[in-house]
Amino acid sequence: MKLNTKSLLYGTFVLTTANFIVRLLGFIYRIFLSRMIGPEGMGLFQLVFPLYMVSITVTASGIPIAVSRLVAERKAIGDERGIVRTVIISLCLITIVSICLSAFFVLNIDQITVNLLQDFRIRPALFIFFPCILITGLAAVFKGYFYGLRDIHPPAFAEIAEQIIRMILVSVILSCIPSLNEQTSAAIAVFGMVMGELAGLLYLHYSYHQSVKNCSKSKETPSVVRISKTILGIALPITLTRLIGSSMGAANSILIPRRLAAGGMTSSEAIGTYGIISGMVMPLLFFPFALISALSVILIPNLSENVILKNWSNIRDKISKSILITCLTAFPTMALLVPLAHPIGIVLYDQPDVGNLLTPLAFSTIFLCLDYSLGNILNGLGKQARAAVHSTIGDVIQIICTYFLVAHPSFGIYGFIIGFIANSILVSVLHFITVVQATRLKPQFSNWFVKPGLASLLMALVVRLLYLVLTNYKIAYGLSLIIAITIGLMVLFITFVLLGSIPYSFLNKLLRIFSPPLHNDIDA
Repeated sequence: MKLNTKSLLYGTFVLTTANFIVRLLGFIYRIFLSRMIGPEGMGLFQLVFPLYMVSITVTASGIPIAVSRLVAERKAIGDERGIVRTVIISLCLITIVSICLSAFFVLNIDQITVNLLQDFRIRPALFIFFPCILITGLAAVFKGYFYGLRDIHPPAFAEIAEQIIRMILVSVILSCIPSLNEQTSAAIAVFGMVMGELAGLLYLHYSYHQSVKNCSKSKETPSVVRISKTILGIALPITLTRLIGSSMGAANSILIPRRLAAGGMTSSEAIGTYGIISGMVMPLLFFPFALISALSVILIPNLSENVILKNWSNIRDKISKSILITCLTAFPTMALLVPLAHPIGIVLYDQPDVGNLLTPLAFSTIFLCLDYSLGNILNGLGKQARAAVHSTIGDVIQIICTYFLVAHPSFGIYGFIIGFIANSILVSVLHFITVVQATRLKPQFSNWFVKPGLASLLMALVVRLLYLVLTNYKIAYGLSLIIAITIGLMVLFITFVLLGSIPYSFLNKLLRIFSPPLHNDIDA
């Protein structure tokens, strides 16, 4: 049996594996980094990310998606020269946009550090960060090229290489030069991020040239002007929509330390608290996105194709499976984080405050994951405008809570948590209603929510009880966590199978990926 590397199942599996490896490495790296540079250093490091998110939204969202679509179209008609021309034009556009954006930031560095971020110590880190804008944009174009060809291996390997280079470089520098101040430590962390992105870009560049070195010329390749207009026609609406969302998120991130300080915290305490929630707590909440984001990359183009063909039964089937997979991922994550929040904070970060913040946020995991999954489904259905409106409403609520509640001494950082939970619940519900109305999907509440929820509740009770018993017998906290989580996941899997949440047919199809070669191709 020859493996079909273009199949839906294989693509999701490879991307999920790559995402899981990247997130696991990044998770380990953040643990190391938080211990080496402390909460205040992490807070300074995280202050770079509002600018980073806005930058990559401009350079690495619309144009790479346009590249992916146009490459797929050119390949379908055998226009290899048109594929190369599309990539080259996109690289030029990204370079122009990135240089203009970087120049704007450099010329306004004082206003950004003092008035916007309100911490002059971030200045060195920002100067180191600016080259990353161009590097990330160019890499995104190459990834769009490979996704258009349905070749997922180079982007997957590039992301793993980025994370490994970043981890090794920063770990070596911080270990060799101890006792650095928070300003220098944050700059070193940003330097590692830039070098990791550069390593990924170099690998993608090499893979691209290996892919096109035998490219044949085509007779009817569109002109440069026509390709440029097509790219911009696709990219500008997508970029504008995502830029609004990223700007909202960046504004919210900038507000948190400022409003904490307005509520009575010192600047150092505010940055430290922001570092804990953004650099330690949030990565735990977003861990299940390794699977959900991979599923979206593979599923959304499939939905778009079926919308054109008006194959609504297939659309409803795929949406139903997507919601089920999301719930099968989100509920267990919540069932692990809620009962084990405090020991996780101690074992991983040596920070008791992590558990206090993680416990309430973990209850929003299911809504957070549904928000992302259903939003991408709406994009695949051509309802991206509705999805953008829902997300904007949620972001506005989040910012209102951050501005008014975080500065209130009775709430503090929990004001942000209230807004985050309200945002996730409202947007996921609005997305769900729109998906049901647009597709006439019949909700399967029992299969989607009740069964995964009950199985996860059982796992939560098992892991909590096991952890308490093991620590009562003086077993180390870390080992107790590993044993409790391992047994809990085994109980969860068995319960899922018994309840029918994981069909036997799916297990058989998944196992076929690892089967020895026979005669027929997999076409999942």
